[in-house]
Amino acid sequence: MHSHINKYVAKCGFALTELIVVIGLISILLSISVLSFNNWQIKHNVEAQVRKMVTDFSEVRVRAMTMKQRHSITLNKNNYVFRSYSSEEEDLFTEGSTIPGGNHTVSYGLKKADSTDYNAEVIEIDQRGMNVSGVATIYLEHPGSLTVPNCITIHTIRINPGNSASIGGTCNDN
Repeated sequence: MHSHINKYVAKCGFALTELIVVIGLISILLSISVLSFNNWQIKHNVEAQVRKMVTDFSEVRVRAMTMKQRHSITLNKNNYVFRSYSSEEEDLFTEGSTIPGGNHTVSYGLKKADSTDYNAEVIEIDQRGMNVSGVATIYLEHPGSLTVPNCITIHTIRINPGNSASIGGTCNDN
Protein backbone atom coordinates (compact mmCIF):
# COMPACT_ATOMS: atom_id res chain seq x y z
CA MET A 1 0.00 0.00 0.00
CA HIS A 2 2.86 2.35 0.79
CA SER A 3 4.46 1.93 -2.62
CA HIS A 4 1.13 2.64 -4.31
CA ILE A 5 0.82 5.99 -2.47
CA ASN A 6 4.40 6.97 -3.38
CA LYS A 7 3.73 6.29 -7.08
CA TYR A 8 0.56 8.42 -6.92
CA VAL A 9 2.40 11.34 -5.26
CA ALA A 10 5.18 11.12 -7.82
CA LYS A 11 2.67 11.25 -10.69
CA CYS A 12 0.80 14.29 -9.26
CA GLY A 13 3.83 16.47 -8.57
CA PHE A 14 5.71 18.75 -10.96
CA ALA A 15 9.23 18.15 -12.08
CA LEU A 16 11.75 20.97 -11.64
CA THR A 17 12.09 21.41 -15.41
CA GLU A 18 8.33 21.79 -15.80
CA LEU A 19 8.29 24.52 -13.13
CA ILE A 20 11.19 26.33 -14.81
CA VAL A 21 9.42 26.22 -18.20
CA VAL A 22 6.18 27.55 -16.71
CA ILE A 23 8.00 30.34 -14.85
CA GLY A 24 9.86 31.20 -18.08
CA LEU A 25 6.61 31.41 -20.06
CA ILE A 26 5.00 33.59 -17.41
CA SER A 27 8.06 35.89 -17.47
CA ILE A 28 7.89 36.26 -21.23
CA LEU A 29 4.16 37.04 -21.18
CA LEU A 30 4.66 39.54 -18.36
CA SER A 31 7.47 41.35 -20.18
CA ILE A 32 5.35 41.59 -23.36
CA SER A 33 2.43 43.03 -21.41
CA VAL A 34 4.69 45.59 -19.68
CA LEU A 35 6.08 46.72 -23.05
CA SER A 36 2.56 47.02 -24.46
CA PHE A 37 1.45 49.03 -21.44
CA ASN A 38 4.43 51.39 -21.79
CA ASN A 39 3.64 51.96 -25.48
CA TRP A 40 -0.01 52.59 -24.64
CA GLN A 41 1.01 55.05 -21.92
CA ILE A 42 3.29 57.00 -24.31
CA LYS A 43 0.53 57.13 -26.94
CA HIS A 44 -1.97 58.35 -24.36
CA ASN A 45 0.39 61.06 -23.06
CA VAL A 46 1.30 62.32 -26.55
CA GLU A 47 -2.35 62.44 -27.58
CA ALA A 48 -3.27 64.27 -24.36
CA GLN A 49 -0.53 66.87 -24.94
CA VAL A 50 -1.69 67.46 -28.53
CA ARG A 51 -5.33 67.85 -27.42
CA LYS A 52 -4.32 70.31 -24.67
CA MET A 53 -2.20 72.37 -27.06
CA VAL A 54 -4.97 72.54 -29.68
CA THR A 55 -7.44 73.61 -27.00
CA ASP A 56 -5.04 76.23 -25.59
CA PHE A 57 -4.22 77.66 -29.03
CA SER A 58 -7.92 77.82 -29.91
CA GLU A 59 -8.67 79.65 -26.65
CA VAL A 60 -6.03 82.26 -27.46
CA ARG A 61 -7.62 82.84 -30.86
CA VAL A 62 -11.03 83.29 -29.26
CA ARG A 63 -9.52 85.59 -26.63
CA ALA A 64 -7.92 87.72 -29.36
CA MET A 65 -11.29 88.07 -31.12
CA THR A 66 -13.34 88.80 -28.01
CA MET A 67 -10.86 91.30 -26.56
CA LYS A 68 -10.05 92.75 -30.00
CA GLN A 69 -6.33 92.63 -29.18
CA ARG A 70 -3.28 91.08 -30.81
CA HIS A 71 -1.99 87.99 -29.05
CA SER A 72 1.03 85.80 -29.58
CA ILE A 73 2.13 82.26 -28.94
CA THR A 74 5.83 81.94 -28.16
CA LEU A 75 7.11 78.41 -28.75
CA ASN A 76 10.15 76.96 -27.01
CA LYS A 77 11.35 73.38 -26.80
CA ASN A 78 9.81 72.71 -23.37
CA ASN A 79 7.00 75.28 -23.13
CA TYR A 80 4.75 77.75 -24.88
CA VAL A 81 3.67 81.18 -23.63
CA PHE A 82 0.66 83.35 -24.50
CA ARG A 83 0.93 87.14 -24.52
CA SER A 84 -1.50 89.95 -25.24
CA TYR A 85 -0.69 93.39 -26.66
CA SER A 86 -2.55 96.58 -25.97
CA SER A 87 -1.43 98.33 -29.16
CA GLU A 88 -0.26 97.50 -32.68
CA GLU A 89 3.09 99.19 -32.00
CA GLU A 90 4.18 96.79 -29.26
CA ASP A 91 7.02 94.51 -30.32
CA LEU A 92 6.15 90.79 -30.36
CA PHE A 93 9.53 89.74 -28.99
CA THR A 94 10.15 92.24 -26.19
CA GLU A 95 6.79 93.65 -25.11
CA GLY A 96 3.30 92.45 -24.33
CA SER A 97 2.00 90.98 -21.11
CA THR A 98 1.85 87.28 -20.37
CA ILE A 99 -1.74 86.13 -20.01
CA PRO A 100 -2.49 84.80 -16.50
CA GLY A 101 -2.07 81.05 -16.72
CA GLY A 102 -0.50 81.50 -20.15
CA ASN A 103 2.80 79.72 -19.50
CA HIS A 104 2.50 76.01 -20.30
CA THR A 105 5.21 73.38 -19.84
CA VAL A 106 5.18 70.33 -22.12
CA SER A 107 6.36 66.77 -21.51
CA TYR A 108 7.42 66.10 -25.09
CA GLY A 109 9.70 68.66 -26.74
CA LEU A 110 8.42 70.88 -29.54
CA LYS A 111 10.25 70.56 -32.87
CA LYS A 112 10.13 72.38 -36.22
CA ALA A 113 9.90 70.62 -39.58
CA ASP A 114 13.70 70.71 -39.96
CA SER A 115 14.02 68.75 -36.67
CA THR A 116 15.42 71.70 -34.73
CA ASP A 117 13.97 72.79 -31.41
CA TYR A 118 11.64 75.73 -31.17
CA ASN A 119 13.49 78.61 -29.51
CA ALA A 120 11.39 81.72 -28.85
CA GLU A 121 9.53 81.41 -32.19
CA VAL A 122 6.51 83.72 -32.18
CA ILE A 123 3.17 83.14 -33.87
CA GLU A 124 1.09 86.32 -34.06
CA ILE A 125 -2.69 86.17 -33.76
CA ASP A 126 -4.42 89.39 -34.82
CA GLN A 127 -7.58 90.87 -33.29
CA ARG A 128 -9.68 88.86 -35.77
CA GLY A 129 -8.23 85.62 -34.39
CA MET A 130 -6.20 84.93 -37.51
CA ASN A 131 -2.63 83.65 -37.61
CA VAL A 132 -0.73 86.34 -39.52
CA SER A 133 2.71 84.73 -39.12
CA GLY A 134 2.15 82.06 -41.77
CA VAL A 135 1.40 78.36 -41.43
CA ALA A 136 3.32 76.72 -38.58
CA THR A 137 3.67 73.00 -37.97
CA ILE A 138 4.69 71.78 -34.52
CA TYR A 139 5.99 68.24 -34.04
CA LEU A 140 6.18 66.48 -30.69
CA GLU A 141 9.46 64.79 -29.88
CA HIS A 142 8.58 61.34 -28.58
CA PRO A 143 10.04 57.84 -28.55
CA GLY A 144 8.90 55.42 -31.24
CA SER A 145 6.37 55.73 -34.02
CA LEU A 146 2.79 56.51 -33.12
CA THR A 147 -0.54 56.32 -34.86
CA VAL A 148 -2.10 58.99 -32.65
CA PRO A 149 -1.98 62.74 -33.28
CA ASN A 150 1.64 63.82 -32.77
CA CYS A 151 1.80 67.12 -34.66
CA ILE A 152 -0.20 70.34 -34.91
CA THR A 153 -0.62 72.66 -37.88
CA ILE A 154 -1.63 76.25 -37.19
CA HIS A 155 -3.21 77.62 -40.37
CA THR A 156 -4.47 81.16 -40.89
CA ILE A 157 -7.96 80.40 -39.59
CA ARG A 158 -7.80 76.91 -38.09
CA ILE A 159 -5.69 74.68 -35.84
CA ASN A 160 -5.56 70.97 -36.65
CA PRO A 161 -3.95 68.02 -34.91
CA GLY A 162 -2.39 65.47 -37.24
CA ASN A 163 -0.26 62.35 -37.56
CA SER A 164 3.26 62.27 -38.88
CA ALA A 165 5.49 59.24 -39.35
CA SER A 166 8.52 61.34 -38.39
CA ILE A 167 9.54 64.86 -37.44
CA GLY A 168 9.60 66.91 -40.60
CA GLY A 169 7.33 64.47 -42.41
CA THR A 170 3.92 65.46 -43.66
CA CYS A 171 1.55 66.32 -40.82
CA ASN A 172 -1.66 64.70 -42.05
CA ASP A 173 -4.11 67.13 -40.47
CA ASN A 174 -7.10 66.70 -42.74
